[in-house]
Amino acid sequence: MRALQTVLQEETLVLPAEDECIDSVRAERTDAQLVDIVLAGDQTAFEPLYDRHKRLVASVAARYIRRPEQIEDVIQTTFAKVFVELSRFRGEHALSFPSWLSRITSNTCLDILRSQKRRPEELSDDITGVELTQFEASAGASSEDMVINRDLAEKLLSRVAGEDRALLQMLYAEDMSMADVAERFGWTVSKTKLRAWRARHSLRRVLKRYL
Repeated sequence: MRALQTVLQEETLVLPAEDECIDSVRAERTDAQLVDIVLAGDQTAFEPLYDRHKRLVASVAARYIRRPEQIEDVIQTTFAKVFVELSRFRGEHALSFPSWLSRITSNTCLDILRSQKRRPEELSDDITGVELTQFEASAGASSEDMVINRDLAEKLLSRVAGEDRALLQMLYAEDMSMADVAERFGWTVSKTKLRAWRARHSLRRVLKRYL
């Protein structure tokens, strides 16, 4: 008993700082709860949302954009849009917060791609010897039958106009329907089908240049 009393008397209770407690509680809240807190007036609750999902935004942006500095711009722009439109998520969207965030990210990337002018770059400047060998081995195959790895596909897509690149990404990498893609671009389904045909044709022309 004396030993226990001695321990209790000598023990110094160290409590975490109030801010650390608040941060811990916020980190454990769901996305929807954090959104409600922000909308209630506590803007500091937006930081856990940023920390929790910034990797997701970077991952989505990397599907469309290759330059790291532009990906960082996408992250900052996306979260700025999310903060401004946060009330729409609670009131108008049934999607989960990550899905809603991914949609805003891809839209941000689309805006960037639309504003960019394609530069006359040579594909052989940055593809590897292994990839060139793959091209040569595929010379007898049609563009539809070629087997191309993900990295090479991204490099090929980087030679296609911005909107066409985004359209192909949505259709074939994200497996979106024509109707969903049309909504994202603000086009009719008929126009989207025509643009998809044109985008595929552009990609085939890129392939033929190096076969």
